[in-house]
Amino acid sequence: MKIARFFAVLLVTLLLSSVAVAQEAVQNEEFGVSVTPPSAWEVNASDDKAVANFKHAETSSQIQVIGTKLMSQDVADVFFSTFHKTLTESSFEQQSSAASTIGEREGKLSSYAYTHSGQTVNVVVFEFLREGTAWLVIGYMQDSEAQNLRGDFDSVVSSMSFEAAE
Repeated sequence: MKIARFFAVLLVTLLLSSVAVAQEAVQNEEFGVSVTPPSAWEVNASDDKAVANFKHAETSSQIQVIGTKLMSQDVADVFFSTFHKTLTESSFEQQSSAASTIGEREGKLSSYAYTHSGQTVNVVVFEFLREGTAWLVIGYMQDSEAQNLRGDFDSVVSSMSFEAAE
């Protein structure tokens, strides 16, 4: 009995510690930001173009956080419109686009759909400006899972915390 109880306690401890590791924030010193992945999402450290990248192994979904320091605030519109133009030129169909607030962040939320070989991928894009940096948070999700994972996307945006400017 004591051995069974020991293994039960050990199993619970391992499960809880793995959840804590999955929730550890990704820090980026260049942009002074930390981003926390949703539970059940893994950090994808192989994406060197993103400040943070998370993958949901069960559904093959992905969330990228990209920051771009701007020469001036005026070029933000060009940066954002170029990103959206690239999507539409690559056969992604825009489903919606509107001013939106996620957590404390005000920006623009857009959604796209792309179908290939009978599979539809939904792409959700939230863009916002903060102190001379343009931010894109991009979620790539299978159409059948998009509604279930949308809360996870919002939690990534809401979890972004920035160091105070010196």
